[in-house]
Amino acid sequence: MSAPPLVEVRDLGLHFPVRQGVWRRQTGTVKAVDGVSFDIAEGETLGLVGESGCGKSSTGRAVLRLAKPTAGRVRFAGADLGRLSRSDLRRTRRGMQMIFQSPFASLNPRLSVGGAIREPLDIHGVGSPGEREARVAELLDLVGLDPGASRRYPHEFSGGQRQRIGIARALATSPRFVVADEPISALDVSIRAQIVNLMRDLKDRLGLTYLFIAHDLAMVRHMSDRVAVMYLGRIVEMAGCDDLFDRPLHPYTKALLSAIPTPDPDAEAGRIRIVLQGDVPSPANPPSGCRFRTRCPIATAKCAQEDPLLRDLGAAGSPHAVACHLA
Repeated sequence: MSAPPLVEVRDLGLHFPVRQGVWRRQTGTVKAVDGVSFDIAEGETLGLVGESGCGKSSTGRAVLRLAKPTAGRVRFAGADLGRLSRSDLRRTRRGMQMIFQSPFASLNPRLSVGGAIREPLDIHGVGSPGEREARVAELLDLVGLDPGASRRYPHEFSGGQRQRIGIARALATSPRFVVADEPISALDVSIRAQIVNLMRDLKDRLGLTYLFIAHDLAMVRHMSDRVAVMYLGRIVEMAGCDDLFDRPLHPYTKALLSAIPTPDPDAEAGRIRIVLQGDVPSPANPPSGCRFRTRCPIATAKCAQEDPLLRDLGAAGSPHAVACHLA
């Protein structure tokens, strides 16, 4: 009998009201996340990919309840986060942390590096003051920085070093689950691989479980065990990493993967790029039926009438779910 997943997400929704006029009356709703479901097993990395604005970061924040979901359920280690009291949720948060996208905006410039890493320990009352200082030094060494840097301030570090500090802060309370919200998108290309390799090494050494949010598909393939593809607030395809990259089933996934350049000049010359027509619809007014149909090159009348559900088309023991009538 397999162990239950560490993270269970069912029908997750995160909607934001649209208000206009002097009296700020609600005139619509932006459905940033609309009916998202997935599981993450302990020790697994689930990659979450899609265009900017598709709801990836909102999903990550809703899973951690940094933003309160408007619908659905999230369970972490068997506990329903929506049913926990404030004190219980506070204790549970020690086991789930976040690495933010921008290392320039996520660190308080008035706090020293040691203060930023020690802050989660202070909030949760972990250890004595001496033990907290020792933990800060241990974490800096763990992410490849000099423990003596704890007295310096964020502006004295490069972007890659600041992201290492952000990773150290996320690991301060020894979490089991980490949401990495596009942790490399604000970094120079030359150091992105270093940060991803550091995260992989930490996963193996500490037994971490990741939700890895990104739009760099090459890095997602390098990092993930499974991949979920989002479009306009919903998951349209989800499968094992190699299976999804080698055998994409959804037209949107095929278009995304066709944009990945290859280092082989001959293969690159023969690469057929699928260029999607039109703009991404507004999440405040999504299309009827399949949300991708307005840009899909193979859409039929049925796609405008019926909303496709995720269905498993994978081989036995290798689930491959896709939300497409024509897959």
